[in-house]
Amino acid sequence: MKKIILIPLFLLLGFSGFSQVKQTSYSTAQLSGEITKLKEMIQELKDNDLQSDRARYQKNYQLIVNGIEIIKEMHQGTVEISAARSQNILYKKLLDVNNPSSEALGFQLTDVINKVLEENINLLPLADGEKKRMKSTIGNLFEGLKRTIPPLQLITTAFSAISSFTSISTRMEKLDKKAESLVVEATSPITKEILQKISTQLNPYIEFYSSLNKTNTIFETALYQHGVEYRDFIEEVAALKRDLEKKININQSIGSQVNLLFDLSNSSLQDFNYKQKLDSDVIKDLVSSCGSVYDLVDRYKKFTNDFIIIQDDFYKNNSELLKNNAKKLPLRDDAKIDQLLGELDNLKNGNPQQNITGFDASYKLRLQSILAKVVTINRLRI
Repeated sequence: MKKIILIPLFLLLGFSGFSQVKQTSYSTAQLSGEITKLKEMIQELKDNDLQSDRARYQKNYQLIVNGIEIIKEMHQGTVEISAARSQNILYKKLLDVNNPSSEALGFQLTDVINKVLEENINLLPLADGEKKRMKSTIGNLFEGLKRTIPPLQLITTAFSAISSFTSISTRMEKLDKKAESLVVEATSPITKEILQKISTQLNPYIEFYSSLNKTNTIFETALYQHGVEYRDFIEEVAALKRDLEKKININQSIGSQVNLLFDLSNSSLQDFNYKQKLDSDVIKDLVSSCGSVYDLVDRYKKFTNDFIIIQDDFYKNNSELLKNNAKKLPLRDDAKIDQLLGELDNLKNGNPQQNITGFDASYKLRLQSILAKVVTINRLRI
């Protein structure tokens, strides 16, 4: 009985020991697997950090390269439009028309006024000497004023001069049998009917120059308001450009300078430290400056489009004025008016054959260039 009892006990002990050894062996293998997984996870995190730093490196590189170019172009655009406001070629062309001595429409207004006045003076019941004196008085007045006052004021001056002209006549009046007296009589030969006739003859010119003045005034007011509205924006872009110039020479190749800042030629090396490069103070400052371009571009787009609309309206209004009013003036040269219309069209739309870039294309091309660069950096923005 004792053997029978001892054998199962031994077997039980043996199985129990085997079970413990096997369990210990399994725990060690499990721990080894967990350590391997942990190492893989750490490496994955390192790889993710590297990928994150690399992505941020690429994003900031594109932001700075394109951002500096955008700021540079926006500044140049604000300078050009500001100059166009104060020295507008389109405006100067039409301002020349609003000059009594101009022959842009095929006549000088002074000649028109003189012709109308002479025709009416010749019909007055005056002695030839008085007619000659009246013509001389008005002619001398025009000669002195035609380069100093605008057309409407010159017409007003002409009306004033002729309506105030006084004709002088003398006669001897007998006082008594032995004495006579020289009587000087001053009369105004210009009647209300004559003034009305002169007004009717000059009315087409009065209407034309009144419309021209109105169009010019609207344009001048719109330019002034545009300058006031965008004064702070222009200064903001100029200040941002000045800040960039402390860190980079924007008159030299932007790409080459930024490549050196980012050490781009070594960025493909396995041990390249993207994070260290991104921690550069210069790069951080440039990222901060260029990050403002998104808002500025929206404002620049409105700044440019508003100016284009102002110029387009001015061009349209004056073109219609020349076609519908100038070509109906009694004295005119249609060929010269067509020539002026062609010159205005070249200024607006350009003329490739004459190597002329219109202001529409010039401003829009710059805006398109800026927006294309924004699209490039937007691809890496998120």
